[in-house]
Amino acid sequence: MRTDSALVPFSLPLPPQLLLVIGCSAMSGKMLELVAALALKQPVTLLDCGNRSNMYAVARAVRPYTNDPVGVMNRIRLSRAFTCYQVLAVLEAVSAAPPREPLLVLDLLATFLDEDVKLKDCQRLLTRGIACLKRLSQSAPVVVSLRPIPPISAARECLMEALRASANAAWEEPAPLPAGFGQQPALF
Repeated sequence: MRTDSALVPFSLPLPPQLLLVIGCSAMSGKMLELVAALALKQPVTLLDCGNRSNMYAVARAVRPYTNDPVGVMNRIRLSRAFTCYQVLAVLEAVSAAPPREPLLVLDLLATFLDEDVKLKDCQRLLTRGIACLKRLSQSAPVVVSLRPIPPISAARECLMEALRASANAAWEEPAPLPAGFGQQPALF
């Protein structure tokens, strides 16, 4: 059984605050590593908004660190939301009886980019959701991951800005370098 802390790049234990992580694919790989690292020590609540949680990857990540991977996996409470209305419902349900365990939200804005939901409704739902996240972050760490808003949904950039404004801390993955950057130019 390994006991080193190389499993995750985040500093553990996480403080009770609202942390925002922005990056390609909503940083799903790193977020699942964080789920694994936290579940090794305590229960974790995971809300998957972008259908990005791969529990097989989490199980593989915890296996070298424990003799009881099933016990560790049983500490993870997973909920999936497929619409922004479901996201709010789950956040309100969790915040009604706040657990003292970390809450990780994968790809929060994925469902808020639905063109069938008016921007005004999305803003209202997100405002209520942010209030839940802030309430939860008073007693336990809350880590929310996002993807950058795609150009086709540029009008919804205000949703990301609302989350940035409400977070205690935000970390954004550096933009990838353009293709061919750093290659030596041809001599002839």
